[in-house]
Amino acid sequence: MAFRHFYLKTFNKQISLNHYIQPSLLSTCLIVQKRTGTAKPKTAAEQTLSTSFTKNKELYLPPPAITLEEMLPEVYTDENIGKIYRFPPEIIPKIEIFKFPPILEQELSPLPYPSLAIRQSSIQLTNLIENASQKSSTETRIILSGEMGVGKSALLLQTINYFLCKPWIVIYIPFAIKFINSSYPYIKNKITNEFVQPTLSAELLKQIKAVNGKLLQDLTLTRDYKLNKYTIKSNSPVIELMDIGIKDISCAFQVFEIFLDEVGKNVNYPILLAVDVVNAFYTATEYTDVDDTYLDPDRLSVPRTILDYFAGKRDFTYGAIIGALSQCHKPYISKPLNIALGLLAPSPWKQYPQNILNYAVGLQRFDVPNYSQTEAKGVLDYYCDGSSILQQSRDKLFQKTFIATNGNPRKLYLSCWKGL
Repeated sequence: MAFRHFYLKTFNKQISLNHYIQPSLLSTCLIVQKRTGTAKPKTAAEQTLSTSFTKNKELYLPPPAITLEEMLPEVYTDENIGKIYRFPPEIIPKIEIFKFPPILEQELSPLPYPSLAIRQSSIQLTNLIENASQKSSTETRIILSGEMGVGKSALLLQTINYFLCKPWIVIYIPFAIKFINSSYPYIKNKITNEFVQPTLSAELLKQIKAVNGKLLQDLTLTRDYKLNKYTIKSNSPVIELMDIGIKDISCAFQVFEIFLDEVGKNVNYPILLAVDVVNAFYTATEYTDVDDTYLDPDRLSVPRTILDYFAGKRDFTYGAIIGALSQCHKPYISKPLNIALGLLAPSPWKQYPQNILNYAVGLQRFDVPNYSQTEAKGVLDYYCDGSSILQQSRDKLFQKTFIATNGNPRKLYLSCWKGL
């Protein structure tokens, strides 16, 4: 039995923005059930009732058409602060390969197309990483911090967009929790005593190749490698090495490590390694050892490799390492990382794991603030421009929402969509 569901949004004195940003989300309150057999003809009274039940045209006006410019590197300037830009069409498929951060994906989904506001912090962060294009990645290892909902994931995504538009090799992990929450199979390596995640390694190689394939075609291996039954010669294309790991997961992690070492030596293209919810890599994992104890992140192959770059134990010749903290997932908040970043004072009565603290040495903290008034007004104007109803009293609406939310981006978003 098939059902089609429609959702009715009631309107009262508190007006929601759902219908005029994306009116297609709203419909009449009906449940249509598919029946078998011959339908009975409607009576005259039933026909009159069905034709009289029509949408209120005042509440179902189509939204005004909004044209947004593309978020290209040249728009990251002070004069564009507070303006909304859409992600370039050629960049969206690349981000979708890595995937959008889950919470941000929900917030962007009602919009006609993914778009974000240019912020002062957007310009500062991209300039900071741009300056790393001729420096070792050990000199630029940044962690984005700030209160919940301040826009750390959005800022990181804007930075990814910026450098995908540039001749940079980009490696983006939008949700680090998946790497340590027992989502992927793992096998113990008796020689190193760490646990390898073969399918995760192959998945990463596939994503990196799909996004950066054009740049990687120009890079070749610096020496010969023997991988199980495979032998790959010096000067072979790096992509040939990646294909081995993608097709044969038994050597996927070994290929992943070799790939990072090889591309890290190149001087043609800087490399950006970006991890959202990076604090998950600084907490105990949900994987267990043979004695049923939870593994530390440095006992898992892929997280340990990535942590090596955050700690400066490994490096790219040119490039930067950047991570974003998240407070949305309480079990993965890392006290050792917060202490290393100066966000939390250590307790004199508590001992913290030294192996975790070692991976946080030398990290630079980048504090993300709430919206400035200029940034908040630009976002609110965008919502109002897409509205069929709220075309008046913008100043009053701005004062109300900005004061009530203190300029917090997520609270401002929710206040517009759900009502204060």
